[in-house]
Amino acid sequence: MKKILRQAFDSWLTITKLTIPALVLVKLLTWLDLIEVISKPFEPLMTVMGLPKELSLFWVTSMLTNIYAGVAVLVHLLPLTGPLDSAAATVAGALVLIAHNLPVESAVCHAAGVSYLRVTIYRIAASFVYATLIHLICRSTGWGAQPASIFIPVSVEHSPDWLPWLFSSLKTLTAMFFIVLFLLLFMTAIKKIGLLKIFSALLSPLMRFSAISDKALLITVIGMLVGLAYGGGLIIAQTRQNEISKIDVFGSITLLAVCHSILEDTILVSCIGGSLWGLLVGRLAFALALTAILVRLARRKRGRVILLGR
Repeated sequence: MKKILRQAFDSWLTITKLTIPALVLVKLLTWLDLIEVISKPFEPLMTVMGLPKELSLFWVTSMLTNIYAGVAVLVHLLPLTGPLDSAAATVAGALVLIAHNLPVESAVCHAAGVSYLRVTIYRIAASFVYATLIHLICRSTGWGAQPASIFIPVSVEHSPDWLPWLFSSLKTLTAMFFIVLFLLLFMTAIKKIGLLKIFSALLSPLMRFSAISDKALLITVIGMLVGLAYGGGLIIAQTRQNEISKIDVFGSITLLAVCHSILEDTILVSCIGGSLWGLLVGRLAFALALTAILVRLARRKRGRVILLGR
């Protein structure tokens, strides 16, 4: 238990170093009445997805840092945007589940053999398309009108004073520590009782729909479960040994870019009130379908040039 507590603290410390500057920036922008100015250029995109324009800061923060920092920023923006319903929370969650931590994760993809610029643009575009699809489905069916259940402390009102903001930020960071600890305990438990193997066995038949060959299947499933960095590392290792083709590398990275760390990240984002139907089930289906289309296109001469750059 001491080892897990130490790991949780170390992970939380890393997250905190990224989160505090983001929270301070949001506070300064609010204090100077610049949130409206900063978020205004994003209004057309956010409107298409049915989200308040202020949540563009949540999306941008997640893309530049990680989901933890993004979630912390979101709960500090809610006094400005007002409460989210379940549909909006699912759309916002899906947005950052696909496009987050781009500087680091795009570098991993590049090392595996996929263009840094292409995979970055692809993830941003895919996140926008999928979030828009969720919004359109919710709007047409009326699903998700109930208030979102947010499990992270949110300020009741937006005070211009810094002391209430400080207490609110401390509560948010404390909640983040317990979330990190829970996720570490959860991942450790499912590894020990062998649930990861069961998840892998369940995912493997679905993966064949994505047109990824059997050689790349296992490492892709592992990346989906534990994260893009680890899965990408396995792909890099096998690429250097010439064990998988360039098309399979492209297919694996294409899938992982949209749908990775499906346990840890999904649990984290569900804390802002999103539905697992959109955050997990729908995202998995979207990733598999999109990968199947792009891999088949990449196998054609013209598609290979456009998608792989050669």
